[in-house]
Amino acid sequence: MRAPTAIRILYVCLLIIGLAIILHILLLYINKPISTPLASASLALFIGTLLLTIDLAYRNIKAARQARDELRHVKTRSEEVERQLVSVEHDYKNIFDKNPMPMWIFDLESLRFLTVNHAAIEHYGYTQDEFLAMTIQNLRNREESERLQMFMSGQRSALNSAGLWKHRKKNGTVIDVEIVSHELLWEGKKARLVMAADVTERARAQQQIFELNQTLENKVEERTAQLGAINRELESFSYSVSHDLRAPLRGIDGFSQAVMEDYAQLLDEKGKRYLSRIRSATQRMGHLIDDLLSLSKISKSAVHRTHVNASEIAEELVAELRERSPSRTITVEIEQGLQMYADPGLLKIVLQNLLENAWKFTSKTESPVVTIKKVAMDGQDVLAVSDNGAGFDMQYAHKLFGAFQRLHAATEYEGTGIGLATVQRIIHMHGGEIWAESSVGQGATFYFSVGEDH
Repeated sequence: MRAPTAIRILYVCLLIIGLAIILHILLLYINKPISTPLASASLALFIGTLLLTIDLAYRNIKAARQARDELRHVKTRSEEVERQLVSVEHDYKNIFDKNPMPMWIFDLESLRFLTVNHAAIEHYGYTQDEFLAMTIQNLRNREESERLQMFMSGQRSALNSAGLWKHRKKNGTVIDVEIVSHELLWEGKKARLVMAADVTERARAQQQIFELNQTLENKVEERTAQLGAINRELESFSYSVSHDLRAPLRGIDGFSQAVMEDYAQLLDEKGKRYLSRIRSATQRMGHLIDDLLSLSKISKSAVHRTHVNASEIAEELVAELRERSPSRTITVEIEQGLQMYADPGLLKIVLQNLLENAWKFTSKTESPVVTIKKVAMDGQDVLAVSDNGAGFDMQYAHKLFGAFQRLHAATEYEGTGIGLATVQRIIHMHGGEIWAESSVGQGATFYFSVGEDH
């Protein structure tokens, strides 16, 4: 039963008791005898009403105590919540005031500063009173103010990154800032909380990087132009080598041959040997010129990749080598279906040089064997060209692909020392790698790749 209802019933009971007492007094006053039934009923009514009144009074007192206890609990809880709100408000104020980043809150209607933190005061040089007398437009020049008006008139999300802006400090210094803002209510006003990060140094560094990149691009263009001039000079030199030097070499070789044929009876064996050496040297010089010109042409070639069957190219080259030296018996093992993504013409030059070397350096081997197959190394497939010929000492492997570098005497194995340099140049043009493994008298294996497969 609620307290107001219990009080009303209590009032009714007290009224009944009062009426019963007044009735009894009146009967006594007029000396009218009270009948026994009436007296008994009156007494019963009085006692019952009195007991009900006492019970209701007890319940009312109990309900009042419970209500008082609940009120005290609510008051205690309210005080605790108030203390927590004060603590939270104090924490937020500390976060705002002691934040190392400049922060402020401004009115969305008037754009006036409502409050600023210590970092903003120190960074911009204005006092708090000066800030509160300003609007956010006072931190900007005319161009930035117009941009600000356009920005404020547009739609913005609750949490907004406003991008890069230019602000002016009190001393006139212009800085680059990155703005992040959040809309809120401040003392009943629509406002916006702003955090400004000074990125002047970062912007300056980015500008320096941009300028360095421009300088680098200019230098690259300059170096490219210089390289183009050098290449043109090399082309001119190649032309001279091809035409101007070939004629004297042909003359030396031709006249030497004529002397040997027409004046052989006038020469002793020593003279004939000298002429033979002259002819051999001029012919070797001619081959060297041819190889240099080939290397020069390859360097200027464009790489046109396509899917190539390396097995077919190798078989064609081996057939040509057998025709050139029909007296030799060489076992050649070629793995079928060797697919590569490379320039067909350039790949043929690579295999031609490697097979000619294998043919040459097995010339003194009793049972020569040449093998061409695919090998998996370091997660990629490479082509391996192996032989069981003369081999070489691995301590000289660093000289293997250099121009004019020979690991065997010219009297032992002929050659100009250009072939492997040409091979390496072609492999590098494909973005691949080439290397060799060998030991003296045990043959050699050349491994190469041609970059990524497609």
